[in-house]
Amino acid sequence: MSEVYVEIFDTTLRDGAQSLPQNNQFPTGSKPEIANMIAELGVGVIEAGFPATPGDQEEVREVAKNIGNNLYEVQSWTNSEHDSRTTRYKHPVIAGLSRTKAEDIEAAWSAVHVAQRPRIHTFISTDPEHMSAKFPDQSPEQVLRLGERSVKFAKSISSEHKDATVEFSAEAATTTDIDYLERVVKSAIDAGADIINLPDTVGQRNPVWMMTFYRRAIRWARETNPNIIVSAHNHNDLGAAVVNSYALIQAASIEADHSEHDVKVQVESTICGLGERAGNADVFSVVAQLFKFGDEEQSRISWEFNPARSVEIARTVMAFAGLDVPRQCPIVGKDTNVHRSGIHSDGVIKGGYQIYTPHNPTFWGHPTEARHEEGRYQGTNGRRFVATA
Repeated sequence: MSEVYVEIFDTTLRDGAQSLPQNNQFPTGSKPEIANMIAELGVGVIEAGFPATPGDQEEVREVAKNIGNNLYEVQSWTNSEHDSRTTRYKHPVIAGLSRTKAEDIEAAWSAVHVAQRPRIHTFISTDPEHMSAKFPDQSPEQVLRLGERSVKFAKSISSEHKDATVEFSAEAATTTDIDYLERVVKSAIDAGADIINLPDTVGQRNPVWMMTFYRRAIRWARETNPNIIVSAHNHNDLGAAVVNSYALIQAASIEADHSEHDVKVQVESTICGLGERAGNADVFSVVAQLFKFGDEEQSRISWEFNPARSVEIARTVMAFAGLDVPRQCPIVGKDTNVHRSGIHSDGVIKGGYQIYTPHNPTFWGHPTEARHEEGRYQGTNGRRFVATA
């Protein structure tokens, strides 16, 4: 049986930042400090911005120079050994997003190349409506070739850096003709892409549909390159970004169970689900689902994350935008361990009404395990709680 490796990709500084209202923008010059905190969560990839946009070039370069050359302590986990972990030190990948224009790709590389592990992330639209709006004078075949050329160019200008990678996204992949998408994916891999990202750009799909979709995509990609990483980038328009992203992990587990080669996947997410419209997949919820449901999957799964920093970093990053963590934000919200009704308060005392795995919420950095309006409760053995003064 093969294994599944899950990389956590954070795009708070790109997709999250671009979605913030004018009065809640991250302050100019703050990206390196925010990126440092995100790196302290142990994520594998930080998408630092869109270097071709005015003002972003220098900040992305600062993130790449400073954060991209730091070693961070990271905890590694598996679905079969939740209560034991290993620790290692690594440099986070620093990515810059670019359109297919040569000048965009050059701007991205100029910004990220100083990192130990730089990445150019380029994309095209593949949904018919998106293509007709963004590439009105080009046929689908021409758009495919445009994506292929952009990957080749990104690969060529980054080729002298041994740890550089190129990610290719098919924007609105989930509403693209499936046969056409397969051709786009395979041509991008042939052109040198290391990561293939298949976004549900406007959040239109459900997790059952997505798992089937991802299984097909993993097969296409691995037919061309068995070492390819397939990535999910899902939006929350219908509240399904997290479960749609977890569907990629489920799909990878099934495929690994029938494969001689390990399966590598990536989940793109943000702090507290920041992102366009209703947001992206929330990083804390995605990782929590790995802890909670990972042992139900068919294959051994490994991932990296530092959960004990979750609450502190969520609050600090949101504060940079002048925002609070929503009180009921899963995992990190201040009310996620609160029980206000009598039935719930009684239940938590007797040993129920807590979901976390590991069951102790301090695992995620909460200062107390559970409380109600009149007192605090401290865990004794995970699910059992007793009142304290």
